Amino acid sequence: MPRLDHVMVLLDGAAHRDVSASGFLTQRFGRIKRKEAESSVAGQYSTLGVAGENTLIELFGSDLPSASPLTGGLVFSFEEPGSAQRARALLDASGEVKYHHDLVRRSVEGTDEQQPWYHLISVDLGEASPLLLFLNEVTPEYFQSLGAQPAPDGTLPRKHYLDAALGAPAGGNRLMRDVTGVTISVAAERGRRLADALAVFGYTGAETAPGVHELRGPGLTVRLETGDQLERVTEIEIGLDPEVYESSIPREFRFGETSRLVIESAETARWSFTPSQ
Repeated sequence: MPRLDHVMVLLDGAAHRDVSASGFLTQRFGRIKRKEAESSVAGQYSTLGVAGENTLIELFGSDLPSASPLTGGLVFSFEEPGSAQRARALLDASGEVKYHHDLVRRSVEGTDEQQPWYHLISVDLGEASPLLLFLNEVTPEYFQSLGAQPAPDGTLPRKHYLDAALGAPAGGNRLMRDVTGVTISVAAERGRRLADALAVFGYTGAETAPGVHELRGPGLTVRLETGDQLERVTEIEIGLDPEVYESSIPREFRFGETSRLVIESAETARWSFTPSQ
């Protein structure tokens, strides 16, 4: 069973700058990981990861977001070694899901050969898709390089990965626990492909309203909405730690004109994203 690893969202420049400068996100909400990168397609860009216990929200920023065809995506991961091979067998048996598989390798200092880093299963969501669906399995070599420890049963827990990469939460002072829901605006055919892929692994689906299809898995609801033509992640639901919540915390935070984080209760927050004008 793949579990949500992280959600990718492309922000416009103003929203991304406000998110990066937010003291609340850095000091009170989640663990933060900043990354600068350069792509031959999109040029220079930066990401900011906001992490809970097991999941992460990866926010991409660009002053020219239209330079990239991608608007967001979902990344799931397997914790048990060997899962990627079994997952591919299940996808093949379904006869409905097309995908690409690759064993991604990285150069490591002190070694002559590139080391296996993770198995990537990229589900085919259709030509020129602005959305991604990945299923990943990290290798023991990658886990070891971070200083992360396998669990006693041999699994490679996402929580151990995040603790090694970001540091364990200090004193339980962060509100964010984990992503519990994602709403995506998607074309009907692309939504069908996404639903078919997750159904292979036991995610159950149902139409809850005209044009709205919900997929439910362990601790996660993915809501697919087909009414809006602009395909993107529109909202992320986040479970909070009620023991950290304080009534003095502001109920709403705005980042630029296109991103809004609302603390609904001691247990739930919603982070919404709208297109830039």
